[in-house]
Amino acid sequence: MAIKAVPAKHVFLSVLAFAIIALLAAQQLTDSGPPQQHAGFPWEVQVLDSGHSQVFSLTLGQSTLSQAEKLFREVAELTLFSSDNSEPAVEAFFEEVKIAGLKAKMVMAIDIPPSQLNGMFDRGVRIATLGSGTRKVTLSSADAHTVRTSPITSITYLPAINLSAELIEKRFGLPAEKLADPSSDAVHWLYPELGVDIALSEENREVIQYVQPDNFAALVAPLKQPSTDSESQ
Repeated sequence: MAIKAVPAKHVFLSVLAFAIIALLAAQQLTDSGPPQQHAGFPWEVQVLDSGHSQVFSLTLGQSTLSQAEKLFREVAELTLFSSDNSEPAVEAFFEEVKIAGLKAKMVMAIDIPPSQLNGMFDRGVRIATLGSGTRKVTLSSADAHTVRTSPITSITYLPAINLSAELIEKRFGLPAEKLADPSSDAVHWLYPELGVDIALSEENREVIQYVQPDNFAALVAPLKQPSTDSESQ
């Protein structure tokens, strides 16, 4: 049986149509999310005229958790913690974020009034009790939405790599004060003008905490309380 030749024009149109479809598909994948932004290095902290501090392209006290999730392209795990010895609080945990090429875990505290937190506890879909007696509550979907649209009050940054004292001093400068942690071997390097507390440890990885400068005194207050040993002497 003779094979009928396909006109060259039809071949060209078929190839052209395939190329257009492939191009549109590639464009759709590229446009599936916002372009990755450079959120800045951990030491790039700026205090605005309003008194709010800004780090990782987020303004503490103003930027919402939802904005952070879009920036990092990761959904945070939300948990409400409650205990008999402290006020309930909501935390957002990022298992892994990559900022300026540096991998880290991140924990954010969210600004939710205590009256709302009590209601969120009652509406929790699951409650687990930790060994310390603290109750870990999984939020309802409606309450999770409220948390995601609320401002971030503090950020705890846990880098995947060790940060040496030399690197910390080079990037952040000399601290205003150094305080020993009463419950570990860590030494806290304090930068009150930036709202930054860096805990350096020989046994554990470094921890960097960011708060608004106006809230810095409350952050470091536990470090300045006299230890039980000194009180008993």
